[in-house]
Amino acid sequence: MAVSNRLRWRLLAAGLLVALADCGALAAAAQEPVPVKREILALYDGAQEGGAEHSRIHRFAELPLNHLGFIVRFRDIGRGLPSPAEMERYRGVITWFAGPVADSDAYLAWANQVAGRSLRYVVLGDIGVVPGSANLLAVNRLLSMLGIRHTGDYIGPTLGTRVAYKDSGLIEFECRLDSVIPDYPVIAANAPGTHIGLMLETPPSDGRRPAVLVAIGGRGGYAALGYEFCHQRPPLYQGRWLINPFAFFAEALGANGQPVPDTTTASGNRLFLGVLDNEGWTRSSKIKDARNNSLVAGEVVLRDLIEPFKDLPTTVELREEAATNFGRSGRQAQILQERLLASSNVDLPLRRLRATLSRFDAEHPSISNLAPLTAAGPDQLINMPISDDSYYNKEGPVGENGFVALKQSILNTEAPRRLKPFAVGYHAYVGEYPAPLRSVKEVLREANDGALNPVSVDGYAAIVDGFFHARIDRVGSAAWRISNRGALQTIRFDGAEDREVDIQLSVGVVGQKRAGTTLYVALDEAIEQATVVLRPLAHSGTDAPSMTLVESRWRVGHLVKGPCTASFAARGYGSGSFLWSGAVPGYYTIKVARAGEDIWQQTAQADSAGNLKFVVPATARDAVEIKMDCVGSVLAPQQ
Repeated sequence: MAVSNRLRWRLLAAGLLVALADCGALAAAAQEPVPVKREILALYDGAQEGGAEHSRIHRFAELPLNHLGFIVRFRDIGRGLPSPAEMERYRGVITWFAGPVADSDAYLAWANQVAGRSLRYVVLGDIGVVPGSANLLAVNRLLSMLGIRHTGDYIGPTLGTRVAYKDSGLIEFECRLDSVIPDYPVIAANAPGTHIGLMLETPPSDGRRPAVLVAIGGRGGYAALGYEFCHQRPPLYQGRWLINPFAFFAEALGANGQPVPDTTTASGNRLFLGVLDNEGWTRSSKIKDARNNSLVAGEVVLRDLIEPFKDLPTTVELREEAATNFGRSGRQAQILQERLLASSNVDLPLRRLRATLSRFDAEHPSISNLAPLTAAGPDQLINMPISDDSYYNKEGPVGENGFVALKQSILNTEAPRRLKPFAVGYHAYVGEYPAPLRSVKEVLREANDGALNPVSVDGYAAIVDGFFHARIDRVGSAAWRISNRGALQTIRFDGAEDREVDIQLSVGVVGQKRAGTTLYVALDEAIEQATVVLRPLAHSGTDAPSMTLVESRWRVGHLVKGPCTASFAARGYGSGSFLWSGAVPGYYTIKVARAGEDIWQQTAQADSAGNLKFVVPATARDAVEIKMDCVGSVLAPQQ
């Protein structure tokens, strides 16, 4: 029986996929799988701070820990400590006490017991015990993990103290050392490899002894109370990090170089999500043209913020009372709601995001004001990435147009590191007044023109779920197997300026994109156990051409590649823009089909560097199949 061209191509592509899988298996076989532990036990003192939601670790430290790929589990020290057997699941422990804990002897004994295991320990603020002659030996057994030794002495007042050394990579991240030095313990470095972040010199009356206040040892890190964070008094939103929490936690917890499940990016582009809460939907609009036409705020929102931005999804959270009572006749209200839900870019959520303070702007000038991925409770409610308009209008001196500051938060969470998706959350009552309406519209215009990957609220929630469920196993010196990740399909490598993905040896990798020193790796949802293999950047350009996704507005998966050809599935909002690298220079036929029926075809050209860029002017909320076939290096494009 004759084999059709289509079937022949599929067989060839399948053979290549198997070959790549075999290569990846060889790379993985270099080492037995070693699980990468990502859970961090956060011990807090409920007697000092109340619940976990109010703890310093949750409010300030969990965001950078999440950014580094860590899952934080909270435990009130007053309610008992985990058994040593329970501690096997954890990578490390973090504490941030404001003073000695109630049963400090029991805590110190427990800490020394678990510290004997392959566990890392991070101590911020008070160490939780008062060092004295009776317990100093036990204190220093714990601190030896951090590369330091407590002398038992304290300096206060601090007049005459001077800074002996500070590492600019670890210190004065968001604020500078106060001219009035806080009281401090006299701590010495006790290991030659201790990374000192800050060292003071005691006053002449004390003999000018060295006092190490920030240090990272072989199995943990330490930052003394008053030397980790500036301004710990109310209002706390004015506080800032003195240490660089990203660099400090990464080194102290041994995270440098390891892959991070990333919740901000898909197919190389920053995620976008838009959320509309219909509270205020029926209020009469005070905007001039709307008032003249007797429009309610919801109609203005639909007219100005949803219908003009068809390429951006809006997830509408309907409040029951607002959905049924529009202040007009029931039929008019029903028509308006049907018009809203009929919009191609509108959907209703199965899950709701938790509205919370998450700002990074002039009024809230620290990453400590950005919310972690979830609330601290056991139900792990997912937080809205960036605050909605209610958190801008009620706080600060900027009045009703406070939402204009959202643009600062969006910018500050993109550079110098991408911390959050591009998120816009607002209430229907923004359609009541011109200033807040204008603020939302300006942000949506920027999103519409940006290189983003739009996603619904349910889509984002599924990605966050994937962060908590993902399993990472190290399978080689520079190879990791990523599984059980659900909808999360981006793995990030920080500090990867000299590394790249080895596409030939990796399995289930769709693409890679570099942003500064960060490498974003797009995985294929069709491959449950993906293997990412890195190699030195010096090898770049030595391989045979292999089409690799750089960025896309649509999410890409089910990638199959052959010589000078590739096919994949894609879905998303708006027109699909794509940039591929590794293409053979020349012209390619781009064919798009949905459910087996061709819907679009065009020719695009790969340049001499192998970059192939094209835009598919179609909708893809329902997945489409795209095939790229080279048609020769000298052919003219089809008209």
